[in-house]
Amino acid sequence: MRVLVTGGSGFVGRELITLLKKQNNTLFVYSHQNQIKNNLGFTPDVKVLTARDDFPEVDVIVNLAGESIAKNRLTSNRLSQILNSRLETIELLAKKYADKFPSHFIQASATGIYKDNSEQDEKGELADSVYADICKAIERKANDLKDTFKTTVSILRIGVVVGAGGGLVENIKYLPTLHIIGGSNYIPYLSVEDCSRAIGLIIKNKIPGIINLCSDHFLTANELLKLSSSAKYLTIPLPKFALKFDKRGELLLTNQRIIPGTLKVNGFIFDHF
Repeated sequence: MRVLVTGGSGFVGRELITLLKKQNNTLFVYSHQNQIKNNLGFTPDVKVLTARDDFPEVDVIVNLAGESIAKNRLTSNRLSQILNSRLETIELLAKKYADKFPSHFIQASATGIYKDNSEQDEKGELADSVYADICKAIERKANDLKDTFKTTVSILRIGVVVGAGGGLVENIKYLPTLHIIGGSNYIPYLSVEDCSRAIGLIIKNKIPGIINLCSDHFLTANELLKLSSSAKYLTIPLPKFALKFDKRGELLLTNQRIIPGTLKVNGFIFDHF
C-alpha cells in the first residue's frame, strides 16, 4: 500500500513509519519542519516531500501534522497557531490531490473534545471549551473531504501518547516525580507503540468515522505522571492551582474515562504498561 504520512517527523509519525515499513508499505512523508528535506533522518526508501513538490498518488493519507501542543506555553496566539497549522495542512492536501484524492483519509484529533467528568465512547457528549473547539474545527474540515472527494474519512481522537521522546515525558524528564494533590482524576492515554499499531489496523481495515485512540485501562493523573517520569526516588507534591499557571498543566486536570469502543469492536488488543 502507498501511504503518505504528514507530520511524519513527529513523535507518533516516526513510530508509525517504522511500523508501516516493516509491513512493506511504500511510504511518503510530508513535514512542516524547517529543515532540508534530506536531513530528517529517514532512510532513502522513505520519500520526503515539501510543499513545493508534486505529491504522488497514494492509497491513504495519515494526517498527523500540526504545531505541537506540548512544546510551548499555550497562549491565545499559540492556540491559534495550533489550529491554523492543522487546517492549512488539510487545505494543502486538498489542493495537491484535487484530481487524485486517495480513497482513505485519516485525521488526528484529540480526546479533549469530550465533556469533562464523564465516561463515554465515540458517541459521547462533546465539551464547550477552547480545546474542544479546536478539535471540532479540525474534524469539520476533515469531514468536508467526504463530500468533496467521496473519500472514507477516519477521525482519530487521541489521548496523551506516552513513550520516550513524547511531549509529556520530555516536559518532566528532568523533574522529580510529580504527585498532584488530589490527582485522582482520569486522563485518557496510550503508549506510542499502541498508537501506531492502532493506526495500522485502521489503515488495514479501512475503519471509518470517529475512533478513540486511548487505552482501555484507565489511569489517574498521578499514575500517568509516575509512568512518564524517569525519577526513581524523589517525589514532590504539587497543588492543583500550580498547574493553572500554564495551560498545558490544565490538561492534567481533566477527568475523562474514554472508552476505545471502535478499536475494541475491531479486535484491537492494547499492550498495557
